[in-house]
Amino acid sequence: MSKRVLVVDDDEATRKYLTVLFEQNGYVVSVAENGEDGFKKAKAEKPDLIMLDIMMPKKNGINTLQDIRCEESLRNIPVVILSSVQSFLEQAGNEMSGETLKQMEHLLDNVDSKIEKLFLRFSSYRNMLLHERDLLVGQYKKESAAKPYLSLPDMFIDKPLNPDELIEAVKELLK
Repeated sequence: MSKRVLVVDDDEATRKYLTVLFEQNGYVVSVAENGEDGFKKAKAEKPDLIMLDIMMPKKNGINTLQDIRCEESLRNIPVVILSSVQSFLEQAGNEMSGETLKQMEHLLDNVDSKIEKLFLRFSSYRNMLLHERDLLVGQYKKESAAKPYLSLPDMFIDKPLNPDELIEAVKELLK
């Protein structure tokens, strides 16, 4: 039986690209355009893996990940967060401190090895989580629906994607 992948991304080109890539490698793919719809599909379909963009309308990837981890039936499904640090920096603008933006730009300019790149991706993701956390604390307080913890994805991958590396990483997650 083929493994099922749910691709949640607001960018149509990314959804199509990932759909073709996964289907060519024997996976069954379903898609959603935002975190809200992605969470509903995940609950209904119980995929084997969820590919989740970080910046989306209605519900961003971080909030969707928290919902997935809080839902008992979805908690153990591997989640891969997709994002573009450069795009995030462009969108962040004046919302982030100058020091944080400098650190993230430094991450983009100084990547020498796969190990260092993995560490730097984690570091950039951590910075994004901290920024997102600050923005969401007020929202959580208002809604009094704070999640018990902030979960990390099973993997964090920057766009653009190397198709061979992505498929190998997914195979490792689904072992």
